[in-house]
Amino acid sequence: MPLDNRTDPGFGRLTDLPPDLAEFRDVRSPAEMIQLGRTISLASARHEDLLKFRRTWGGAVDDQDLIGESAIKPIDRAAIYPKSHILHFSVLASLVLFEGLANAYFFSTGSDLGLLGGWLQAITVSFTNVIAAFFLVGFLGLRHMSNAHKPVHRVLAGIGTLVGVATLLALNLSAAHFRDLLEFNAATLAMGAGDVTGLVLTPVSAAMSDPLGIKTLEALLLLVLGTTFAIIAAFKGRTFDDAIPGYGGVSRRLESAATDLEKALEAGWKDAKKLSQHELEQLVEAKELHDEICRDLAGPGNHR
Repeated sequence: MPLDNRTDPGFGRLTDLPPDLAEFRDVRSPAEMIQLGRTISLASARHEDLLKFRRTWGGAVDDQDLIGESAIKPIDRAAIYPKSHILHFSVLASLVLFEGLANAYFFSTGSDLGLLGGWLQAITVSFTNVIAAFFLVGFLGLRHMSNAHKPVHRVLAGIGTLVGVATLLALNLSAAHFRDLLEFNAATLAMGAGDVTGLVLTPVSAAMSDPLGIKTLEALLLLVLGTTFAIIAAFKGRTFDDAIPGYGGVSRRLESAATDLEKALEAGWKDAKKLSQHELEQLVEAKELHDEICRDLAGPGNHR
């Protein structure tokens, strides 16, 4: 039944509606307007989250400190993050696969299973090398050293990065020494010697006692290959998201809200001639908000 001021015997007399409710009698599609209002509210909240993150460096600086500390500058750039992580995961998988295939030959010399045994050993070393470099050094270590207003996090990240680098270096040195020991063990067996020492089982001790004592070219190539792939994996971990932890996430949420707002605007402007004044005002408000969001996503505008 239409909302008006007529007297209806079955329902009694409707009182005059206040102005803020009376305007909804002219709304053509309440469901669409509710959806548009929800989209505007969500986009506005996400926008405020982004501005606050830039102003406070992700909560590292209190708003009260900003009043008296003119030296604290907000983040002055847009977030840098990949549109999709498929490429990162593809690179990691390729690194593990390629390094495993390349190392399979190196480890197959002294394995009872030949190339298959070398492959199983190589893929284990490669997976550990790549994943540890990506996650421990790149994603956790280098990224958490970027927020100058979180000194505790920076110190812990720096220590963790040094520990991760040392661990990866020890891993690749041990793998190289293991390759040497496999070669020497196979040569000893080929000469018919019966007193095999069993040093092939202690590559970590050999690497710790004489880290640069690599004897064969294959072992040196194994060390260079593993170190190079670890550096690439660490770089991918560092660029997996924005350098400032959390900045990429808040920007992506705002970008998603802006996309929903744009779709709602496109649907509304198609029938703009049929809209009421209230609907048009809400569409204009949504367009202004969308324009402001796009400017801030491209780079910091007027900081609030």
